[in-house]
Amino acid sequence: MIKEEQLTAILEDIAAPQLAEDWDNCGFQIRTGREEYERILVCLEVTKSVIEEAKTVGADMILTHHPLLFTAIKKVDNKNITGNYVIELIREGISVYSVHTNFDKAAEGNNRYLARLLGLCDVEDMRTGTGPYDYMGCIGAFSREITLRQAVKIICDALKLKEDDLRVVGEFDKRIKHVGLCTGSGAEFISRMAELGCDLYITGDIKYHDAQKAKECGLALIDAGHYGTEAIFTENAAVQLQTRIGAAASVIPSTIDLNPFVGANELSKV
Repeated sequence: MIKEEQLTAILEDIAAPQLAEDWDNCGFQIRTGREEYERILVCLEVTKSVIEEAKTVGADMILTHHPLLFTAIKKVDNKNITGNYVIELIREGISVYSVHTNFDKAAEGNNRYLARLLGLCDVEDMRTGTGPYDYMGCIGAFSREITLRQAVKIICDALKLKEDDLRVVGEFDKRIKHVGLCTGSGAEFISRMAELGCDLYITGDIKYHDAQKAKECGLALIDAGHYGTEAIFTENAAVQLQTRIGAAASVIPSTIDLNPFVGANELSKV
């Protein structure tokens, strides 16, 4: 068992609260009054199936990337999806803690971890302003020039995705050296990545006009999906947390597939 204050200190060491964006909601989402925790389930986000998984494994806390409570709610209603989750979690005595943009920006968080999986070198934070915490995503470089086609394969291998899972902007024979990336949703940084001289930008949640902007900027773009670029959170956060906790408590990576999209090619298998 690990005391709540010790666990909180460890989580804040992994993802410092001051790194979170102003609009974000990190930290405890539900605090059930426990003084100690024994089994912590780590997942990308809370869903009904994740709550059932937490109950099955006997978890007394869920550590999640996406906040359960993101915008203000005026009532807790079991007929509302979030309200239903809150009621069930409190009934089961399961606390919820979120590390979101503070984990994205952490030294071993989503973006740096993805850069490491891709084998990028000379990795730096992508600055968005002059303040100490004004950065998001990162930039780096492959050790040698490769083609966009080769970059697609590297990304699929690193994120355990199929080529059909990616949406690509650019000629497949384009030479790629300098790479920008922002896990999750990073369309707002397309122009900035082009200004920084990136040959390729990897992110998720790209819309039509975002893709056109990248094309006009001469920036190759790979949309690997919001889920596709952030599913790595579970394994990464679980390893970091277990390493710091040691034998005091068990950290359990969720095995639930939370990707809401199904590829059209799966229809042929039905």
